[in-house]
Amino acid sequence: VMGVGARQVERRFHAAVGLSPKVLCRIARMQHAVELSRELEGAEWALAAGYYDQAHQVREFRALTGLTPRAYVREQAEVGFVQSPEGAGA
Repeated sequence: VMGVGARQVERRFHAAVGLSPKVLCRIARMQHAVELSRELEGAEWALAAGYYDQAHQVREFRALTGLTPRAYVREQAEVGFVQSPEGAGA
């Protein structure tokens, strides 16, 4: 970026966003995987979400959430009603 090194861009990004670009990309891929979980399973799910293989997907989810992909999706489904404005009297 115009006279600024890659490391400086990363530092500025981290200062503005609070995450490194790589971590933000990992989170975005995980969110995409959660969306795909309604339609796909197993290795097909992992590959469609952009992971190298199913083991890669499991490692990433555990690193970011402490849970396996399916456990994370299940947990999100269980708490989804708390975050939903539907039925909140609005």
